[in-house]
Amino acid sequence: MTPSARQTILNRLRERTPLPASTQPDFSVMESRRWSLKNGIERFIAQQASVHGEVLRVSQAGLTAAVLEQLQQANARRVLIAPGQPLRDDLVASAPDIDFHGYDQPIEAWQSELFHQTDAAITGCHAGLADTGSLVVIPGSEEPRLMTLAPPLHIAVLPVSRLFSSWYQLITEEDWTGPMPTNTLLISGPSKTADIEQTLVYGAHGPKTLTVFLVDDR
Repeated sequence: MTPSARQTILNRLRERTPLPASTQPDFSVMESRRWSLKNGIERFIAQQASVHGEVLRVSQAGLTAAVLEQLQQANARRVLIAPGQPLRDDLVASAPDIDFHGYDQPIEAWQSELFHQTDAAITGCHAGLADTGSLVVIPGSEEPRLMTLAPPLHIAVLPVSRLFSSWYQLITEEDWTGPMPTNTLLISGPSKTADIEQTLVYGAHGPKTLTVFLVDDR
Protein backbone atom coordinates (compact mmCIF):
# COMPACT_ATOMS: atom_id res chain seq x y z
CA MET A 1 0.00 0.00 0.00
CA THR A 2 1.41 3.37 -0.98
CA PRO A 3 1.68 6.14 1.64
CA SER A 4 -0.93 8.22 -0.20
CA ALA A 5 -3.42 5.33 -0.31
CA ARG A 6 -2.83 4.63 3.37
CA GLN A 7 -3.40 8.27 4.24
CA THR A 8 -6.61 8.35 2.19
CA ILE A 9 -8.00 5.39 4.13
CA LEU A 10 -7.05 6.92 7.48
CA ASN A 11 -8.63 10.25 6.54
CA ARG A 12 -11.90 8.53 5.61
CA LEU A 13 -11.94 6.66 8.92
CA ARG A 14 -11.40 9.87 10.85
CA GLU A 15 -14.23 11.57 8.97
CA ARG A 16 -16.78 8.94 10.00
CA THR A 17 -19.38 10.21 12.44
CA PRO A 18 -20.78 8.12 15.32
CA LEU A 19 -24.00 6.24 14.69
CA PRO A 20 -27.09 8.10 15.89
CA ALA A 21 -28.67 6.85 19.10
CA SER A 22 -31.69 5.56 17.17
CA THR A 23 -29.56 2.83 15.58
CA GLN A 24 -28.43 1.40 18.91
CA PRO A 25 -30.12 -1.82 20.16
CA ASP A 26 -33.37 -1.23 22.03
CA PHE A 27 -32.94 -3.57 24.99
CA SER A 28 -36.37 -2.66 26.35
CA VAL A 29 -37.93 -4.34 23.30
CA MET A 30 -35.85 -7.47 23.90
CA GLU A 31 -36.91 -7.47 27.54
CA SER A 32 -40.61 -7.19 26.76
CA ARG A 33 -40.64 -9.81 23.96
CA ARG A 34 -41.32 -12.92 25.99
CA TRP A 35 -43.43 -15.84 24.93
CA SER A 36 -45.93 -17.61 27.13
CA LEU A 37 -45.01 -21.25 27.71
CA LYS A 38 -47.61 -22.48 25.22
CA ASN A 39 -46.62 -19.97 22.53
CA GLY A 40 -42.93 -20.48 23.25
CA ILE A 41 -43.23 -24.23 22.69
CA GLU A 42 -45.15 -23.68 19.44
CA ARG A 43 -42.58 -21.13 18.27
CA PHE A 44 -39.65 -23.40 19.13
CA ILE A 45 -41.17 -26.35 17.25
CA ALA A 46 -41.98 -24.21 14.20
CA GLN A 47 -38.53 -22.62 14.07
CA GLN A 48 -36.81 -26.01 14.29
CA ALA A 49 -39.07 -27.38 11.55
CA SER A 50 -38.17 -24.45 9.28
CA VAL A 51 -34.54 -25.62 9.29
CA HIS A 52 -35.32 -29.36 9.03
CA GLY A 53 -35.07 -30.06 12.75
CA GLU A 54 -37.59 -32.35 14.46
CA VAL A 55 -39.11 -31.72 17.88
CA LEU A 56 -41.00 -34.49 19.66
CA ARG A 57 -42.91 -33.73 22.86
CA VAL A 58 -42.78 -36.48 25.45
CA SER A 59 -43.47 -37.03 29.12
CA GLN A 60 -40.64 -37.80 31.51
CA ALA A 61 -41.99 -41.35 31.93
CA GLY A 62 -42.15 -41.93 28.18
CA LEU A 63 -38.74 -40.51 27.29
CA THR A 64 -36.73 -43.75 27.27
CA ALA A 65 -39.22 -45.56 25.01
CA ALA A 66 -39.41 -42.60 22.63
CA VAL A 67 -35.62 -42.29 22.31
CA LEU A 68 -35.30 -46.04 21.79
CA GLU A 69 -37.93 -45.94 19.04
CA GLN A 70 -36.00 -43.15 17.31
CA LEU A 71 -32.77 -45.16 17.47
CA GLN A 72 -34.48 -48.24 16.07
CA GLN A 73 -36.02 -46.26 13.22
CA ALA A 74 -32.55 -44.97 12.35
CA ASN A 75 -31.13 -48.51 12.61
CA ALA A 76 -28.55 -47.18 15.06
CA ARG A 77 -26.27 -49.86 16.44
CA ARG A 78 -23.48 -47.81 18.00
CA VAL A 79 -24.53 -44.82 20.07
CA LEU A 80 -22.58 -42.21 22.01
CA ILE A 81 -24.03 -41.29 25.39
CA ALA A 82 -22.31 -39.88 28.45
CA PRO A 83 -22.00 -42.13 31.53
CA GLY A 84 -23.73 -39.43 33.58
CA GLN A 85 -26.69 -39.04 31.21
CA PRO A 86 -29.80 -40.05 33.21
CA LEU A 87 -31.19 -41.99 30.24
CA ARG A 88 -28.18 -44.26 29.88
CA ASP A 89 -29.01 -47.05 32.34
CA ASP A 90 -32.60 -47.42 31.13
CA LEU A 91 -31.50 -47.49 27.49
CA VAL A 92 -28.79 -50.08 28.15
CA ALA A 93 -31.27 -52.29 30.01
CA SER A 94 -33.95 -51.90 27.33
CA ALA A 95 -31.78 -52.40 24.24
CA PRO A 96 -28.98 -54.93 24.79
CA ASP A 97 -28.46 -55.17 21.01
CA ILE A 98 -27.32 -51.53 20.83
CA ASP A 99 -23.75 -50.63 21.82
CA PHE A 100 -23.98 -47.59 24.10
CA HIS A 101 -20.59 -46.11 24.94
CA GLY A 102 -19.11 -42.86 26.21
CA TYR A 103 -16.63 -40.43 24.76
CA ASP A 104 -13.86 -41.76 26.98
CA GLN A 105 -10.61 -41.43 25.03
CA PRO A 106 -8.67 -38.81 23.04
CA ILE A 107 -9.94 -38.25 19.52
CA GLU A 108 -6.61 -39.41 18.07
CA ALA A 109 -7.22 -42.91 19.45
CA TRP A 110 -10.59 -43.48 17.78
CA GLN A 111 -11.14 -40.82 15.12
CA SER A 112 -12.07 -43.30 12.38
CA GLU A 113 -14.48 -45.14 14.69
CA LEU A 114 -16.17 -41.90 15.73
CA PHE A 115 -16.65 -40.58 12.21
CA HIS A 116 -17.38 -43.81 10.36
CA GLN A 117 -18.83 -46.34 12.83
CA THR A 118 -20.88 -44.27 15.29
CA ASP A 119 -24.53 -43.97 14.26
CA ALA A 120 -25.91 -41.50 16.77
CA ALA A 121 -25.19 -39.36 19.82
CA ILE A 122 -27.50 -38.48 22.68
CA THR A 123 -26.79 -35.28 24.59
CA GLY A 124 -28.43 -32.96 27.05
CA CYS A 125 -28.96 -29.22 26.46
CA HIS A 126 -28.29 -26.23 28.63
CA ALA A 127 -31.33 -24.43 27.22
CA GLY A 128 -33.61 -23.89 24.24
CA LEU A 129 -34.49 -20.54 22.61
CA ALA A 130 -38.03 -20.13 21.33
CA ASP A 131 -37.30 -17.08 19.16
CA THR A 132 -34.89 -18.91 16.88
CA GLY A 133 -35.59 -22.56 17.68
CA SER A 134 -31.98 -22.94 18.81
CA LEU A 135 -30.44 -25.32 21.30
CA VAL A 136 -27.84 -23.95 23.69
CA VAL A 137 -25.26 -26.65 24.36
CA ILE A 138 -22.27 -26.20 26.63
CA PRO A 139 -19.82 -29.03 25.93
CA GLY A 140 -17.95 -30.68 28.79
CA SER A 141 -15.60 -33.57 29.39
CA GLU A 142 -18.38 -36.20 29.18
CA GLU A 143 -20.20 -34.51 26.30
CA PRO A 144 -17.52 -32.79 24.19
CA ARG A 145 -18.34 -30.76 21.11
CA LEU A 146 -17.69 -33.57 18.63
CA MET A 147 -20.64 -35.53 20.06
CA THR A 148 -22.94 -32.94 18.45
CA LEU A 149 -20.92 -32.66 15.23
CA ALA A 150 -19.71 -36.10 14.12
CA PRO A 151 -22.50 -38.76 14.29
CA PRO A 152 -25.15 -38.59 11.54
CA LEU A 153 -27.99 -38.51 14.10
CA HIS A 154 -27.98 -36.10 17.03
CA ILE A 155 -30.65 -36.70 19.68
CA ALA A 156 -30.94 -33.81 22.12
CA VAL A 157 -32.94 -33.93 25.36
CA LEU A 158 -34.42 -30.58 26.40
CA PRO A 159 -36.64 -30.15 29.49
CA VAL A 160 -39.53 -27.74 28.96
CA SER A 161 -38.37 -25.87 32.08
CA ARG A 162 -35.18 -24.93 30.19
CA LEU A 163 -37.00 -23.23 27.31
CA PHE A 164 -36.36 -19.47 27.19
CA SER A 165 -37.96 -16.88 24.95
CA SER A 166 -34.65 -15.61 23.60
CA TRP A 167 -30.89 -15.50 24.01
CA TYR A 168 -31.34 -12.16 25.75
CA GLN A 169 -33.65 -13.67 28.37
CA LEU A 170 -31.24 -16.56 29.00
CA ILE A 171 -28.12 -14.47 29.53
CA THR A 172 -29.89 -11.87 31.67
CA GLU A 173 -31.77 -14.31 33.89
CA GLU A 174 -28.64 -16.43 34.41
CA ASP A 175 -26.43 -13.31 34.72
CA TRP A 176 -23.80 -14.13 32.10
CA THR A 177 -21.90 -10.96 32.95
CA GLY A 178 -19.05 -12.93 34.53
CA PRO A 179 -16.72 -15.43 32.86
CA MET A 180 -18.61 -17.26 30.12
CA PRO A 181 -18.15 -20.90 29.11
CA THR A 182 -15.21 -21.28 26.75
CA ASN A 183 -17.29 -23.12 24.16
CA THR A 184 -21.02 -22.49 23.86
CA LEU A 185 -22.88 -23.94 20.87
CA LEU A 186 -26.10 -22.63 19.36
CA ILE A 187 -27.63 -25.40 17.26
CA SER A 188 -30.54 -24.77 14.91
CA GLY A 189 -31.42 -27.88 12.92
CA PRO A 190 -29.02 -30.38 11.34
CA SER A 191 -25.78 -29.24 9.72
CA LYS A 192 -26.10 -27.31 6.47
CA THR A 193 -24.03 -25.46 3.94
CA ALA A 194 -24.59 -23.51 0.74
CA ASP A 195 -22.54 -23.29 -2.44
CA ILE A 196 -21.78 -20.13 -4.41
CA GLU A 197 -25.24 -20.32 -6.02
CA GLN A 198 -26.80 -20.38 -2.52
CA THR A 199 -28.16 -23.90 -2.88
CA LEU A 200 -28.68 -25.12 0.68
CA VAL A 201 -27.58 -28.68 1.45
CA TYR A 202 -28.34 -30.39 4.76
CA GLY A 203 -26.06 -32.88 6.51
CA ALA A 204 -23.00 -31.92 4.48
CA HIS A 205 -20.48 -31.74 7.31
CA GLY A 206 -22.22 -32.95 10.45
CA PRO A 207 -25.45 -34.54 11.63
CA LYS A 208 -27.93 -35.24 8.85
CA THR A 209 -30.75 -35.43 11.40
CA LEU A 210 -31.46 -33.50 14.59
CA THR A 211 -34.23 -34.79 16.84
CA VAL A 212 -35.07 -32.81 19.96
CA PHE A 213 -37.08 -34.50 22.70
CA LEU A 214 -38.90 -31.73 24.52
CA VAL A 215 -39.59 -33.29 27.90
CA ASP A 216 -42.48 -32.09 30.03
CA ASP A 217 -40.72 -31.96 33.41
CA ARG A 218 -43.19 -29.60 35.07
